[in-house]
Amino acid sequence: MQRGEEARVALIDAAMQEASRIGLAAVTLAPVAKRAGWSKGGLLRHFPTRESLQLAVVHRATERFRQHVVLPALSSKSGGPRLRSLFHNWARFATRSDLEGGCPLNAARLEFDDQPGEVRDAVAAAWNELFGYLEKQAAKAIEQREIKTELSPRQVAMLMTGLISACDSAFRLLGDRHAVRDAEQTFERLFPAKSRI
Repeated sequence: MQRGEEARVALIDAAMQEASRIGLAAVTLAPVAKRAGWSKGGLLRHFPTRESLQLAVVHRATERFRQHVVLPALSSKSGGPRLRSLFHNWARFATRSDLEGGCPLNAARLEFDDQPGEVRDAVAAAWNELFGYLEKQAAKAIEQREIKTELSPRQVAMLMTGLISACDSAFRLLGDRHAVRDAEQTFERLFPAKSRI
């Protein structure tokens, strides 16, 4: 990685930590520069606007989610096993301690849902991609009879997303250290593996 690119990545990571703590919508250039040990002028050479920095955070957070949630799930068979792996990876990712307030994309979907602009479009694109992938895996799981449910693939994806949101809130807001366990047990009861059907 070239020096200029290393600097850019360090700035994005500092912005992602800040977004995790205070929300993506509240991220401003001066605190990010301070966290990264840069001057505001130095940061402006890489990110001339707050929006350009926020967009970089969305893209970096999306890639980070892929690395920790989606890619490890690819070793599981498509359909039910992969859907299960995605959920378990996601529940653990939502409560990781390396970002003070969790993944910025989780809060950003609420912060930007009614805020038109490029940042909202990027957040929506990231969530649409994830939702579409969950729906596709749910459809395969239902078709292959790997989960038993009367829900549509879209409803399965919605329920999974809702469970993760509840897990995240229980863990971060309420301090519930059993949030991941409870979310995983709920998922298993709703969508038992083929051997348990």
